[in-house]
Amino acid sequence: MKIDSIKLGKKRRGARRRERTRTDILNAARDVFAEHGYHEASIAEIAERADIAVGTFYLYFHDKDEAFETILDEGFEVTRSRVMEAIAAQEPDGATLSIVIHAILHHAYEQRALFRIALTGSKQLTQPSRVQHAIAEIIATILEDAHRQAALIGYDLPILTSLLTGMITQAIAWWFEHDTPDPDTMANQVIRILQHGLPAHVFTSQT
Repeated sequence: MKIDSIKLGKKRRGARRRERTRTDILNAARDVFAEHGYHEASIAEIAERADIAVGTFYLYFHDKDEAFETILDEGFEVTRSRVMEAIAAQEPDGATLSIVIHAILHHAYEQRALFRIALTGSKQLTQPSRVQHAIAEIIATILEDAHRQAALIGYDLPILTSLLTGMITQAIAWWFEHDTPDPDTMANQVIRILQHGLPAHVFTSQT
């Protein structure tokens, strides 16, 4: 019985050690991809950042493509969970578009490295749709609820979802080059445009 207990303890410690190493590799890869983009990132630099041998990298990932995909898959799953948690905490009886926009932009600001990888460090030109799809799923849920309550009569929901997703995505991309404004200010700017639009004289000729 004692021998079995010792073996079990070693097995658990080994599993924890492997999980820590995997996490270290992904954290290092996230930094390298964010700094250099997919094509310029190297497994050697990822291994150096993670303080492991290059051979150890291959014990966890087949190649840098698998590491890249894992970062995006796990990162956006966390994004969805965090945003939904924030929404539930602020509005237990149902989310509003305002709360959703604030929640998305707050999380995106905190996770700028992840979003930079997905939007600018992509391995292929179609990769940005991954970010947009994650955001669009959340936005679509809110708009569909509003549509069922007859609050969006006359609007094309797929087009509206795409337009809102594009606006939020561009707000996130702004932070790749600027530290300001803060998430609340950015969210309020987006919401103000959605609620009130631009001044009428912007659309008329000036004499």
